[in-house]
Amino acid sequence: EKCSINKNMTRNIMDGLSYELLLNENDVSIPQLQAIYQLPEISRYISISDNYFLYVIRTKNVYFYKVNNNSEMIGAIHLEKHENLLYMDILIFPQFQRKGYGTKVIKDIQNDIFKLDYEKIEIYIDNSNVASIKLFENAGFTQTSREDELINFSYQRRIY
Repeated sequence: EKCSINKNMTRNIMDGLSYELLLNENDVSIPQLQAIYQLPEISRYISISDNYFLYVIRTKNVYFYKVNNNSEMIGAIHLEKHENLLYMDILIFPQFQRKGYGTKVIKDIQNDIFKLDYEKIEIYIDNSNVASIKLFENAGFTQTSREDELINFSYQRRIY
């Protein structure tokens, strides 16, 4: 059972996960997010620039959501919509990995909880990131191409 609390917060009541859109460059969680993106186990797969948070806040069709479990931030999602294509990155903080949160977040995106009306999702994964490759393959994504160390996976939405 899904419900919308307000336009900036979406909650999936069944699993305690909620998503909060980052709207302001003065958001108190940005320093914490920057520190997590700099952790060696994260930065080897995802790197962000100094002006990354300004980019995601100020750019049309770019969305950055904080992932919360109850009231605790456990991860982040970066979504970019280009026509009917949705590019995404998901980060579940290291201490919350391998607990099913990544799977729940992907399912919510596949179910279009953010109302982005996409037809296809694409994600690029480092070929050494075995855990993420398995996560997305298990979620129904298929490998479509490979560029150097990056593997492109896509998911075609089934609209009934």
